Amino acid sequence: MKKLFVIALVLIAVPAFAQQTLNYSWENGGTILGSYGNLVDAINVSGAQTGSQGSATPDYTCPGAVDGEKYLHVAEDPHASTPQAFLAWVINLNDGDQVDAMFYGYDMTPGSSPSWRIWGHYSDSVDVTTYLGSAGGNSEYTAGTGWDLVSHTWAFAGGNGNALVIEGRLYSTPSTSDPDHTDYWCDDITVTAPAHATIIFPDAGVPVESTTWASIKALYR
Repeated sequence: MKKLFVIALVLIAVPAFAQQTLNYSWENGGTILGSYGNLVDAINVSGAQTGSQGSATPDYTCPGAVDGEKYLHVAEDPHASTPQAFLAWVINLNDGDQVDAMFYGYDMTPGSSPSWRIWGHYSDSVDVTTYLGSAGGNSEYTAGTGWDLVSHTWAFAGGNGNALVIEGRLYSTPSTSDPDHTDYWCDDITVTAPAHATIIFPDAGVPVESTTWASIKALYR
């Protein structure tokens, strides 16, 4: 008698890794979590704003926020290297975690500066000003068509760190050895990260701190 063997295949549905997405548009009156370089005048603003693009007199107008009423103003003064505004901080990350971020920067100079770029660096989960290496970012700048979106996806590989600081980088013309002042505006940042991480945005009560990183050997323009 022949025996019939039946092999049962059991398909187990594995749930997708839980993610969280948070948005921040400066409506709480906050500014930035910290900064690097010659970044000045971090101010929460509303309505139309006038500034300069490296000239001695105002020649640059932002019409208002992308989302809500309030948004962020920062400036580079004097022009030197690449100032960075710390816009968000994702803590308690593990190697291999994916983090996505995007924000709007105001730019009316197609193909030239002033422009924004999104970037990141590693830190610990205790102090946002710690620097544990560059996390890289997107090679694209704001397009120069008004409010332009910049975005990037990181596969976290922090080494000794377990946090990611998301930066808005400022690019002025000329880039160095110039005493002039350039104004920038930013709004509506969105961050997606694993559910076990914590996403931190600026709070109205958080002091603005600047850090000096002697260990940084190169800044990208």
